[in-house]
Amino acid sequence: MKEIISCCGVVCTSCEYYPEICAGCPAIEGKAFWLEYTGGVICDIYKCCILEKKLPHCGKCEELACHRYFDTPDPTKTQEENEADFKRQMKQLRRMK
Repeated sequence: MKEIISCCGVVCTSCEYYPEICAGCPAIEGKAFWLEYTGGVICDIYKCCILEKKLPHCGKCEELACHRYFDTPDPTKTQEENEADFKRQMKQLRRMK
């Protein structure tokens, strides 16, 4: 299976929600399933990176890691899980830079 990586550094194909619950941000265009818990329409990170700045991923952004990573934790996960995810995302984005 080809590895799919979201603009925020999540390896979609390694995510527990892939592919049954979420097909990955490149496919769903930032409309993550967990937005139903926050009332959002599109992930703020995806919106900023892909739609506004037209970057391939956040590793190309001078503001990495910006407030969006902390303002939009996955509400289906604990704080510890979100912190571990953040560390994995930053490591992935540094590799992609």
